[in-house]
Amino acid sequence: MQSLIKNLRPIYIEESRFPVWLSKLVPIEVWAVSIGPFVWCRGILSTTTKRHECIHFHQQLELLFVGQWILYGLSYLYNRIIKRMDGPTAYRFNVFEVEAYTHESTVHYLRNRKTFAWVKYIKGSEEDETQGF
Repeated sequence: MQSLIKNLRPIYIEESRFPVWLSKLVPIEVWAVSIGPFVWCRGILSTTTKRHECIHFHQQLELLFVGQWILYGLSYLYNRIIKRMDGPTAYRFNVFEVEAYTHESTVHYLRNRKTFAWVKYIKGSEEDETQGF
């Protein structure tokens, strides 16, 4: 069962206007976004971006989709309010983004990724701002 889940991939929708519209609502320029079983991208997805978005897809699977978005929002708000980060920085240091950016270039990361791997990015040391939430 575990290997079946590790092999799941989202459905990629390239050349989509959805990230363009989403960019008008959030503090960053969205190139691609993973929501549920879909990844929408403005253009053609690179292998690195596919891996990044697939990491988000697996984070969502672990938290039954809705849980990931609730925790994603809480991590972002924590970075904005408690850590006083601006919008783009709070996004970049969101615990879910830290995992995805850290491992988007690691070829076999998803094959070897432990369930709930993003948890280790919660509450990093004060000196290390890369640890988010």
